[in-house]
Amino acid sequence: MSLQEKVALVTGSGRGIGRAIAERYAARGAKVVINYASNSAPAEEAVGKIVREGGSAVAIQADIAHVDDIRRLFDKALDTYGRLDIVVANAGIELVAQSVLDFTEADFDRLFAVNAKGAFFTLQQAARHIADNGRIIYIGTSNTAFPLPGRALYGGSKIAAQFLVQVLAKEVGHRGVAVNSILPTAIVGAGVFTDGVRSEVREFVKSFRPIQRMGTVEDVADAAEYLASNLAGFVSGQHLMVSGGGPA
Repeated sequence: MSLQEKVALVTGSGRGIGRAIAERYAARGAKVVINYASNSAPAEEAVGKIVREGGSAVAIQADIAHVDDIRRLFDKALDTYGRLDIVVANAGIELVAQSVLDFTEADFDRLFAVNAKGAFFTLQQAARHIADNGRIIYIGTSNTAFPLPGRALYGGSKIAAQFLVQVLAKEVGHRGVAVNSILPTAIVGAGVFTDGVRSEVREFVKSFRPIQRMGTVEDVADAAEYLASNLAGFVSGQHLMVSGGGPA
């Protein structure tokens, strides 16, 4: 699938799922904006890799927890490339294995600042600036469909923007813009939870999936490539589960 002449912005794309998506888009010909919150090294490394392989990319710092940063990110992206055809709202943070009885107000504020408020205003800016017939993609979590103990705060903070996807799809559909979300299961390389679990836990997770393996960031990039392509022009307001046929 070709993304030649397209411009894509992927938030939180210095590492993990975001980086895999950004690199995939670049490999398909898109010009890519790599976003990072504070650590520039992984983002610059991703840009260097894309450029060495013949692509075009730029790294822009913006903390998605702050609305002014989100606006600045979009302004700089547009100043750099002149348009936006694909926006992936990927930036997020995890807090897992913590009971509802134990999390604090500070925990709540930290997660909702990025996963809810940050995602909301990223999607808002995307809707304002995306080119006609563009693609807006939100990276959520399968935990919103399959609640698990210890995941209340994380899943709760992610489901807000998942609802916005369905509303936004109706508000911008007249411009040919498709808005969808991807709901990954536990993905190797995606974050603290999956990277830190013991091998026996991974084996347990694999055992209740019809496709008996852990998901990878490339699996999510496959879904993001499809939703960004011309093949998905009539797919909007949907939540694509990437879970190997199983629950979360």
